[in-house]
Amino acid sequence: MDIEKMARYWSEDADNYGKIIEDELSSFRVGAWQELLKKQMPRNAREVLDFGCGPGFFSIILADMGYKVTAIDCSEGMLSRARKNAESAGLSDKITFKVMDVSDMDFPDGSFDAVLSRNVTWTLSDPRKVYADVYRVLRPLGRVLLFDANWQLCLYDEALDRENNRRHEECIRIYGADFESDTPISEPFDARELPLSGVKRPYWDVEALRMTGFRNAHAVKDLTATLWDEKEKLLYGETPLFGIFGDK
Repeated sequence: MDIEKMARYWSEDADNYGKIIEDELSSFRVGAWQELLKKQMPRNAREVLDFGCGPGFFSIILADMGYKVTAIDCSEGMLSRARKNAESAGLSDKITFKVMDVSDMDFPDGSFDAVLSRNVTWTLSDPRKVYADVYRVLRPLGRVLLFDANWQLCLYDEALDRENNRRHEECIRIYGADFESDTPISEPFDARELPLSGVKRPYWDVEALRMTGFRNAHAVKDLTATLWDEKEKLLYGETPLFGIFGDK
């Protein structure tokens, strides 16, 4: 998919997604994520990359943990929200934000001790290329930490689609709204164009990381118990958040 089209899409969605992230930054999720990351980050890590940073949730909680953070996103709209969130958190001086295509990262080899992303890899047009570049920019003994879900698998699974619709109706009945914007995106993209939409993950990614050269590549299939609230569990429960990890 054309990266400029993707950037325009996410810039249009920046206000809606930015509000979601602002809510997350004032919720239990900060402590829950930091507790998880403490267990998963490589020992003695100092410099980290947050790729596809969006409004800066990971960037901010990692900077708050003491890491030197570089955060990249193709969307200037998302980065604008991220900078504001970092300023509000008093962490602007600990995070470097850059407009950059994650499929063409402009960093020297061995730049980071850890590379992380959340809810990003499903959008990749060439995930194998990105995983290879992640391997390149990691230092020896560095680690990749990827968090995502099978967000678009319902496009290929009728039973899953029916269950997702049932959950959505129940969510609206109980909470009155989901997490989508009321304002339609002017240039939506077709998720069927993305190679990971119809793949049952995370084990595809584990194999891809192994083929790239990562050691100890493995996945945790469901991380929702401590990281999602009850609304998220209801709405997205059929496609739980997973974690994928690998060491260089």
